[in-house]
Amino acid sequence: MIRPIVKLFFLAKASLEVGRERLEDCLDAVTARASEYKSNGSDKVSEAKERVQQVANELSQHIWQRSEILESQVREKIRRQVADFSLGALGDSTEINELRAEIATLRAEISELKQMKASV
Repeated sequence: MIRPIVKLFFLAKASLEVGRERLEDCLDAVTARASEYKSNGSDKVSEAKERVQQVANELSQHIWQRSEILESQVREKIRRQVADFSLGALGDSTEINELRAEIATLRAEISELKQMKASV
């Protein structure tokens, strides 16, 4: 149950970051190219459709990549915390078992993400 929520969190965060960046890029591009579009209406429509498809594909790939980056950063942070705890301060077996369960969950999520990426 936590795994899909975590994945949605990373996807949402990545979507916001990528969306903001893309919006800024698009506004800059539209401003720069406003004078270049003097062709007839049908050419503009077909060019716009192609550009929208291209941007949508790039956007989805970029969101997916950013989500994976965010997830790997969190995994690395957890690994560092586990390493710090294992070096001395963590003596309680209950906490160790919880960390092992979290690590197992993260490994399962990584495996699932790899499978999802392979299918995309």
